[in-house]
Amino acid sequence: MESVIKYVQETLGIATSIMRVKQEELNNLPFYILNTYEIWKTVMFNKEVFLLEKATAEQLTPLQYKKQMILLEKKLNSPIIFVLTDMKAYDRNRLIQQKVNFIIKDKQIFFPQLLIDLKEYLPRVQMNIENLQPAAQVIILYHLLKKPMDGLNYKQIAGLLGYSYLTISRAVENLVNLKLCTTAGTKEKTLVLKQGKKQLWEQAMPFMKPPIKRTLFINDELPEDLIFISDINALAYYTDLNNDNLKHYAINHTEFLRLEKEGLIKQTSQYDGDYKIELWRYDPNSLTDTNYVDPLSLYLTYKETTDERVEMALEQIIEQIQW
Repeated sequence: MESVIKYVQETLGIATSIMRVKQEELNNLPFYILNTYEIWKTVMFNKEVFLLEKATAEQLTPLQYKKQMILLEKKLNSPIIFVLTDMKAYDRNRLIQQKVNFIIKDKQIFFPQLLIDLKEYLPRVQMNIENLQPAAQVIILYHLLKKPMDGLNYKQIAGLLGYSYLTISRAVENLVNLKLCTTAGTKEKTLVLKQGKKQLWEQAMPFMKPPIKRTLFINDELPEDLIFISDINALAYYTDLNNDNLKHYAINHTEFLRLEKEGLIKQTSQYDGDYKIELWRYDPNSLTDTNYVDPLSLYLTYKETTDERVEMALEQIIEQIQW
């Protein structure tokens, strides 16, 4: 723990000391907490903070850390920071999505209550970041799920994904700005993706948005070639989660608007109907070879879930991807 405090001092430029919490201060804490963590106390920016250092090898999900943090902050009436060992960027991103305070020595301090997100490669407070454009997100997902995009020129990418050349040009510029790819050539540029697929996913995920633009209910049946099973129905297909009786579908939002304009959709509702329809920012057909939405877009739909069952299903999805 002394090395952790030294890292905090050097990173934040503050002087602080640490002490182990006395047993009498912990009498109202659950036994499983006392059995899982070594508990310390320090002061950061004039605020008393409890540091919980993992004392077991048990793997917890980000949602479990979130629940424990909320419980402990109520009982101790002070902020809680988990002191964790090194982990993949993907797992750190999931902790950040759940707004879990944590320190990983020599890697990252994330403490949003004090507006701190310091990383080894970004030694400053993290500001709002640019998101991936829909076409840029599709390029990454297509590369991860269907066919390598490395070395393809803009015209080839446009033909594969059904976008215009100009849209692909802007999408690649978006990827370059976020340092997710580079380009080669001058007159006819090609996309360069040097990193492995799992590494690319971990780098890109913080910039990715859920695919759903809008959700509504209808009673009209839609053309089967335009809709793809989504939501809980798709989670049940990819994982051990139970299915839902309501039929959930995803469709490209531009196709839905066209069908509505042509009178094939007579009425929509925000509350109920025979079908729950997700209007997607991009065409779900471009990323799947089945009648189910692709697993990574499904993951992005639920990445900020507070349901532990769904979170476990998302872990299953990631484990099944052939990186």
